Amino acid sequence: MFFDRLLRHFLPVLLLVSCSVKEDRSACPCALILDLSGLPVSPVVLDVTGEGYAHTEVVHADTVLTLPVPKGDLAVSAVGGALADGEGSVRIPAGEEAPPLYLFYAVVPTLAEQVTIPVVLRKQFCTLELAFSGPPGYGPPFEVEVEGSVDGWLRDGSPAPGSFSRRLLPGDDGRAVLRLPRQGDDSLLMHIVFSDRIVRTFALGSYIAESGYDWSAPDLSDLTLHVDISVTSVTLSTDCWSRTEGIDVWI
Repeated sequence: MFFDRLLRHFLPVLLLVSCSVKEDRSACPCALILDLSGLPVSPVVLDVTGEGYAHTEVVHADTVLTLPVPKGDLAVSAVGGALADGEGSVRIPAGEEAPPLYLFYAVVPTLAEQVTIPVVLRKQFCTLELAFSGPPGYGPPFEVEVEGSVDGWLRDGSPAPGSFSRRLLPGDDGRAVLRLPRQGDDSLLMHIVFSDRIVRTFALGSYIAESGYDWSAPDLSDLTLHVDISVTSVTLSTDCWSRTEGIDVWI
């Protein structure tokens, strides 16, 4: 009887203490789970950075990584198809085309005990095919130069301002192919060059915009532009758009 009365007296006190005393887990790390499945390229360089924390890993195949990370905000980036510089951006050397870059970037809050992030790399380049045609013997060999104001990508995938220029010699089939980086405006130009002299310039960026191309799409699509040259005009067209401009005779 004595012990029964004692238990009834102290049980509420014991329950109150057990419910009010909790473990402080604010300093415990967060388990950051990174799901790298369906990689479009290999290898992929993964970077996780934050205040006082940095982790870099090269991933060669689909995998799921679990990293113990500090609580806060972390920048997670994954780059495939190109090499990033020390600041995480990718730049295109002068005279070269864009690399086949696939990129993921996100700022991830890691305040919970466990956070899962699907790391989906997005296609950051457009393969542009220029298909030239004209009447028989429509002109001597010429070169095509594409000029722009984006020379790569910043760490978050946004266009990096800088000078871009790539000169191409169309093949016997009249085709020239190059990769373009994601654009921030419609300033791309296309020059027709003969004997190192620009004989005609086209507002390539405006034509691409008129065709309905979306430079802000998560994954950039490829594009074929047909350039039909006659004695007095040039017709530029895609599958759903066409525009004709008069020209001075240069063929």
